[in-house]
Amino acid sequence: MSPWKAALPGDHLDQIDTPALILNLDAFERNMQRLQDALSGTGVRLRPHAKSHKCPDIALRQIQVGAVGICCQKVSEAAVFVEAGVQDILITNQ
Repeated sequence: MSPWKAALPGDHLDQIDTPALILNLDAFERNMQRLQDALSGTGVRLRPHAKSHKCPDIALRQIQVGAVGICCQKVSEAAVFVEAGVQDILITNQ
């Protein structure tokens, strides 16, 4: 088994180790802002479930845009996000 290598912008898809999260950052950030804008003034607070990405960097971006925190399924999953700096986590099942 070869050592894992981080993907870099410009790498060809067939050269990227999997699993890998590959996304269009402009579209991602635009969609996060669009959702926050839609909720603005409704009294609804967004708390996305981390199972959709399992990525602390994405969770922190969601919070930065306006999410109140995240949800995790298990304490062991939440621990990874706490270590990365996420402070408001709801455990939805244990």
